[in-house]
Amino acid sequence: MLKVLLIDDDEIVLLVQRKLLQRCNFEQEIISYRSAKSALNYLSQVSDSDDFLILLDVNMPQMNGWDFISQLSKMEVVDRTHILMVTSSIELNDKEVAENYPNVFDFIEKPFNADNCKKIRSIPALKNYF
Repeated sequence: MLKVLLIDDDEIVLLVQRKLLQRCNFEQEIISYRSAKSALNYLSQVSDSDDFLILLDVNMPQMNGWDFISQLSKMEVVDRTHILMVTSSIELNDKEVAENYPNVFDFIEKPFNADNCKKIRSIPALKNYF
């Protein structure tokens, strides 16, 4: 089973992402977190049978997206995660850093839109879920 985690410190962004995924007929369970630490806590307790698509904000207070991925890389669940970085500013340095993490598939620029749903559905590792 694939579960979708939305991780962003902005409640409005989380709401928009959730609504768009639902309108794009994503039937997977969608779980929202305003804190990367809370999402890591959840992932430390998950079942071995679930895979995760994570829409992860790059710039967040307390723990940014890169810190989240660094902590996630130490967890058993890392091999079952597929991460799309969601950001309002794509810097070349961010793309270079992302290449160090095999489970980061791409960047999505804010605001999230229906074309992003198509992009998610086209990721080869996720095709079995759609």
